[in-house]
Amino acid sequence: MLLISIGTVAAPVGAVVVMYSDNLVALVVPPEITEIIEDSGGLIPNNLNGDGNSTSQGEFMTPVLVNSKFDRASRTFSVTVNFTNTFNLNLTLNEFAANAECDEHHFRLGSISLTEPVEILAGQTTQITVSGYWTQEAELHFITEHLGETAINVNLVDLTINLNGITVQQSDPINIGNVPLI
Repeated sequence: MLLISIGTVAAPVGAVVVMYSDNLVALVVPPEITEIIEDSGGLIPNNLNGDGNSTSQGEFMTPVLVNSKFDRASRTFSVTVNFTNTFNLNLTLNEFAANAECDEHHFRLGSISLTEPVEILAGQTTQITVSGYWTQEAELHFITEHLGETAINVNLVDLTINLNGITVQQSDPINIGNVPLI
């Protein structure tokens, strides 16, 4: 009886391992995620600067600014961008959170996060809104290090993205270009 119990569990597991012996990653990573990673050259681009006009299937599109709102009194902001899903599958962006830092001085300026989860249908463009805040120390940094400048180069650091229930953390800085000083 013991041998039969072991055989009913071990045989199917062994068969699956043999079937995937040349690609064990496929046992745990869904094919849709593998497609995203392979087609885009990486899940997260290293530089988000650009016009977002790429039309190649399977490439992440650079978000295109729609509008932004700032409240100086509370040091908060919201930014809305258009994002095009060029993949053949629907995407749900559940989380987007990062810290912003001055590229030149690596000084932490504040943080941003997704306002609410967003579904991005395959082949469609969807508006995504992120909100955040800048610190009082950031204002002092602008005055002491960037006096007279109208914009500073900003990086996103400690980025966390949850896409379709899969969380990815990016440790390398992602340059988002020049951000106007308000």
